[in-house]
Amino acid sequence: MARKPVALGLLMMCIVQAPFVRANVPNKAARGRAVPVGEVVAHGHVFMNGVRVTSGSTVFEGGRVRTSAGANAILMLRAGAGVIALLPESEASVGTADGVWTIELVRGTILIRARQATEVRSGRARVRAPQGNFYRVTRSDEGVHVEALERPATVQVGGRTFPLAAGQSLLLREDSAVVAAPTPSPQPSRARRRVVIPALVIGALAVTLALTVARGERSKVVSPVAPQR
Repeated sequence: MARKPVALGLLMMCIVQAPFVRANVPNKAARGRAVPVGEVVAHGHVFMNGVRVTSGSTVFEGGRVRTSAGANAILMLRAGAGVIALLPESEASVGTADGVWTIELVRGTILIRARQATEVRSGRARVRAPQGNFYRVTRSDEGVHVEALERPATVQVGGRTFPLAAGQSLLLREDSAVVAAPTPSPQPSRARRRVVIPALVIGALAVTLALTVARGERSKVVSPVAPQR
């Protein structure tokens, strides 16, 4: 179809815009049934709800995606709402609440490019970002690290709020929260690569999805909330 090459081109341009996902937004009549949130693009060993999957697998609300060491995955949200990249050894689930995409980060690193408002929940932290944002969240033994790569974002921890300007980051530990100043311009080449390299990974995974769909190699839906076939 003509829409897939267009989506591929967008992702190859360092995810300037989110790709198109074939799944349609469900109407009110679909309530109570399994709701797809998008499709996964897998590179390496990627698991959904404990079962290994390949590119093109549908993810439903409540489905949990996990990447193994050396593996990457992107979730292409329905109706072109955006993309979520999971870097190696990461685990997250995606859903919606009151018109906001909600992502639960269990561990690892995710990058989010979304056309709609998003919220990442990881431990005590709630990261909220407006539509059109591009940001990164990492959860490790060190704590939760949030980077506002393109536009402002807000981090809420209990009753405290930490507004982050574009370029700022926050490291949340058990007993402290440290906000780092925006990186001065021009950025060192290493700092630029931190943003560019994950974008190139997403572009490469998009090629995998395009080839997989073209061959018709689509794996079985494995989300526990998927309708029985």
